[in-house]
Amino acid sequence: MTEQKRRQLELGFSAQGSVRTAQRAAHREARESADHLDLGYARLRQLYELGKILGAAEGTVSGPDALCCLGQTVPLRVAMLVETTGGAAHIVAVRAAGVDDGEVEAAAAHARTCVARLAGVASLEQGRLRVEDVTLPVAPRPGAAGRSPFAAVPLVLERRTVRGALYVRGAKALGEADLAFLSAAADQISLAWDRHAAWQREVQLRERAEALDKAQKELVAVVSHDLRNPLGAVLLGISTLRRWPQLDAGKVRESLESMQRAAERASKLVHDLLDVARLDAGRLQLDLAHEEMAAMVREAAELMRPLLADRGLACEAQIEEGLPPVLADRERVLQVLSNLIGNARKFARDGSTVSVAAWQQEGEARCCVSDEGAGIAPQDLPHVFDRYFQGEHGPTAHGAGLGLAIARGIVEAHGGRIWVESDQGRGSRFFFTLPLAP
Repeated sequence: MTEQKRRQLELGFSAQGSVRTAQRAAHREARESADHLDLGYARLRQLYELGKILGAAEGTVSGPDALCCLGQTVPLRVAMLVETTGGAAHIVAVRAAGVDDGEVEAAAAHARTCVARLAGVASLEQGRLRVEDVTLPVAPRPGAAGRSPFAAVPLVLERRTVRGALYVRGAKALGEADLAFLSAAADQISLAWDRHAAWQREVQLRERAEALDKAQKELVAVVSHDLRNPLGAVLLGISTLRRWPQLDAGKVRESLESMQRAAERASKLVHDLLDVARLDAGRLQLDLAHEEMAAMVREAAELMRPLLADRGLACEAQIEEGLPPVLADRERVLQVLSNLIGNARKFARDGSTVSVAAWQQEGEARCCVSDEGAGIAPQDLPHVFDRYFQGEHGPTAHGAGLGLAIARGIVEAHGGRIWVESDQGRGSRFFFTLPLAP
């Protein structure tokens, strides 16, 4: 065989081999492209399923189901949702089979560190760690507990505030496609948190609007009923004096006294309504000073003693010796004592005693106004300080139902507490505290 023919044969074989190699490479690239395409479609399907899970949560974010959904696409050892509230990191976690508690706790500690860096704070306190009973669908590789790859993707509320993170530890190395999938999932969870926050705000606004509407209706009812009666008495007295100007002095004096009492009731109601409005707006002004609790209790008892005597009631003041001064607004504390003693006057048995006591206990001044009346029904006890409340399960008395609500507002504005104890048939005891003067 000549040299020329041998050379031609070598070139032919080489060309055929190159074609076959190119064909195999093309087939391999086509398979890889198909695999990548299938994997991309799988990730899109999981993102769609994640959206369905988050959308069906009805005002909450279903953390465990969402985390397990991620594990369908990315092999994970641990998956966590970290939420920051009040300087602490609260975590919901799921894990794959075979992952022990120690690894979960180590992952939680690392997740808190990552979220602190993402949020730009020095550290976060350890909050709740709730490990769900559900397991991730892909089993981890053994022996990878200490060196498993991780990712921490921030969860951003309203596109500006980092409120947590999606934290995962992979069962194998996390590629770019895995990270892109996790980032897209974190965006969906962030949007779900945004929707949840908006839903909570809407519920709060609706509840507030309903409360304001109820308060407005109650105010209209109180004004139309309790203010109409004293004004009617005043108008009736004026009409009587104008119609019979020749009335004797005794009748005139009686009519004028009736009008004065009615006007005082109307004035008290107006002042009570103004106090309620100030308390609601947080504009109740206190003129704080060092005041003697004993002197205020004695003064209130003396002021109310004539009213109690009208019903045949005695007033008794019991004050601990050496009671230190309190930091308080004198006029407002007298208002509280008058309201409580006046309330006791309404419900005390005729001829019984209303007691006012003051003493020091646990670093604060305490005061108690007690009566010997019928007591308060257990069903009514939680509501006695509610505005406009009139008991339905026991004796009632004329009034707008504002006195105890105002007393609570004044005491709490001082930094104190107020509460009631009562036994039916044995009377009631109203307590309140005031801070001692420094």
